Amino acid sequence: MATIQLLMKASQVVDEVARMGPSTPAELAKAVSEPRPTVYRIISALEQAELVRQAGGGKLELGTGILRLGDAAVDALVDRAELRAQLLWVREQLGVSVFFCVLREGGAVCLDQVDGADVDLFKIAPGRTMPLHAGATSHVLLAFGPAQARSAVLAEAPYQRLASRTPLTADELQARLDDALADGACVGDSEVTEGVASVSVPVFRGDGSLLGAIAVAGLREGVLGQEPVARKALLAAAEALTATMADASPFEAGETRPERVPAAEKDSPRMPAVIAKANALMRALAQERIATSTRLTEMLDEPVSSVYRMLATLAEAGWVEQLGPRGAYRVGIKLLSLSGELTRRLDIRRAAAPVLREIHEATGETTFLCIRRGSRAVCIERVDGIRVNSRVLQLGESLPLHVGAAPRALLAFEDRPAWEEYATVVSNSNEPWRNVRSRGEFFADLEHIREQGFVVSDNNVTPGIAAIGAPIFNHRGEVVASLSTSGLREGILAPSADGKPSVTELVCRGARTLSDYLGAPDAVVAQWHGTADAADVSQLIV
Repeated sequence: MATIQLLMKASQVVDEVARMGPSTPAELAKAVSEPRPTVYRIISALEQAELVRQAGGGKLELGTGILRLGDAAVDALVDRAELRAQLLWVREQLGVSVFFCVLREGGAVCLDQVDGADVDLFKIAPGRTMPLHAGATSHVLLAFGPAQARSAVLAEAPYQRLASRTPLTADELQARLDDALADGACVGDSEVTEGVASVSVPVFRGDGSLLGAIAVAGLREGVLGQEPVARKALLAAAEALTATMADASPFEAGETRPERVPAAEKDSPRMPAVIAKANALMRALAQERIATSTRLTEMLDEPVSSVYRMLATLAEAGWVEQLGPRGAYRVGIKLLSLSGELTRRLDIRRAAAPVLREIHEATGETTFLCIRRGSRAVCIERVDGIRVNSRVLQLGESLPLHVGAAPRALLAFEDRPAWEEYATVVSNSNEPWRNVRSRGEFFADLEHIREQGFVVSDNNVTPGIAAIGAPIFNHRGEVVASLSTSGLREGILAPSADGKPSVTELVCRGARTLSDYLGAPDAVVAQWHGTADAADVSQLIV
């Protein structure tokens, strides 16, 4: 098989894993019409690139390298950190789901979204695509976007409405677009999902061209009842995004530009050369966000012709996009769709079950998996102890974030503003601080937890009971869950003996396993997951 054809087949294997879910090599060989030996070579290369991974039972699933490429696809279009900050700010003002979409030939693609307090909207998630004829966001993108995109969509009318049996005519769609242009915004009611309304406004680049649309969506009573407030908040967020998203190099003044991709990233004796080089190219493009073929040639130290062939193949596969006929390249938005597909399939509760059982079998103690919901830590998985069984944090129950091991592991690894916000919330509520005497003391405890990488809780919740808690991180290095083990303090705080790991070591090891499952960067895992000797646990109690 020609080397470039091998690269195309590799992209097809990834697509099939995304489409079918966990799949065997035999199933993939049939799907891409290639012999099993060839597919085995491709799979081995994709595993090394972290684009697929073993899912158990001899099956393969998407790998966490897809998540980082998905983020790179967003980074090439917007300032992702600023976008996230604005989405969170709007949700704070309104309490409903907020999202940002860009115009693509196939529809309105969601780049990022934060859930509201009322409902989860499954049709609005990063990587998901909404048809351009339906919904306030699509209409904003068509109204303020290029004329050719608008003409192409109008030419395909009439459309079947998503939440109604009545077809949408070209005249009706044109009227909606005219209203959006005149009003500077668009309101939709039950156009995509029955009972769900949305408000959307355009976001422009510094040069006045359309960047995308920011919108809120939720139950119609909640959204339509605060439409003026929603519009005002969205316009403020849109202006903030425009101010920070002027076209410019992603590298700030004084920031060092990486010159070349290390040889280890593109040379592997077990990886077919073209897939290894393509993997290095994708990493370089993710690093640069937007790069010319000349720049990529310099970084990869490859012949121009080789880089051009790889770019052409990856563009055909949708993995890279070119900005104009002779323009620079960026990671394709298709990677965001693949990333979204993997994110939807990641199940931290399912992945944690064997980890919790392993710790329980080694210790006999109660083990928990918690996630944050507002100002509380909610237990979403638990294995009961065999000697004592704590009644605290039953499945589905919660504790405030400043109480116990698992809750404090969730809070301590947030940033300082999150600590300040939580302290303010608790101070203004009837929630008791328990053993905390002051805000300063509370923050000092959180700093101590961050330094050691885990929490040791002794008599904080139930007299005679101690617990160890450790954070679990996602691919962005954000704390998303926590793992803990609880029991009689003499057993939990006992040092390791007879070569067996201590409870602290087991909990930290389990948290690292689950962080790896979610794709946490090695640097984050190395920085935060505790490695303290169990014999010193008594000196670390907070």
